[in-house]
Amino acid sequence: MKYIQAFTAMAALALTSVPSWAQDEATETALSGLADTFARGFYARDAEQVLSTVHPELSKLGLRPNFQGFGPMAVENLTPGDLLILGEHYNADGRLDPVSSTVDVRFFDTTADVGVFQLTADTDWYDFFLGTRINGEWVLVNCAYGAFQWIDNPDRETHFAQIREQVEAYAAAWDAGDAAGVVASVYPDFDRRHVDRSGAREFLAPETLETIAFSVTDAGASETASQVTVFEATRATGAARIDAEDRTEWVFLLRVAGEWRIVNSFWAPA
Repeated sequence: MKYIQAFTAMAALALTSVPSWAQDEATETALSGLADTFARGFYARDAEQVLSTVHPELSKLGLRPNFQGFGPMAVENLTPGDLLILGEHYNADGRLDPVSSTVDVRFFDTTADVGVFQLTADTDWYDFFLGTRINGEWVLVNCAYGAFQWIDNPDRETHFAQIREQVEAYAAAWDAGDAAGVVASVYPDFDRRHVDRSGAREFLAPETLETIAFSVTDAGASETASQVTVFEATRATGAARIDAEDRTEWVFLLRVAGEWRIVNSFWAPA
């Protein structure tokens, strides 16, 4: 009964959310299957099944309370190596049945090569995921995650406004060619990446803050201001899209010590 109530609340929330800017049925079908495989890998304690869905350089970020016993929350990066261990041990008590436990997928945005969605794993956890197609294969590359109880956000409207302000500051700094402003507007371990599709083989190309600063300076000021759409805000994670003059960029945020910070992004040329 609790799950039905939670699912009903989530469905109502979806109806009031900002609609997707793009919808691609083939992308949604492919990524829904990938999301189901990912979550059920944990249910079945099948680490190889989990890893089969993610890129080797997956950026999967969440919040760890009481970091190192010092009290504050800190950003935690679950690498594929961490997922290998978690995949084998996460459901050790058997509370999640591999067949009957649910996997809910709600899309925020889809194009022919990119999909952004929320995966809700029964009543255990949720992920904001970005998946893309690389060399014809769909793979999960960016994630911001949290505990199931964080989905219900009584301050959602306030957090939407705060997320918009943070993402607009980032986008405006890009528009102005302000490298220092871009760096200041993101988390220090910000993961920004894109797929290089220029050669015979496509590959995920991560960017450091240093190379990001070079890119901002080289690009210079834009003639057209970027537009920001906020997709969702739980108590701990946010998702948004930037439509800029030269690119579309999807960002995930975490609420670190009460402040929304952009932690990872993926972009594609406009």
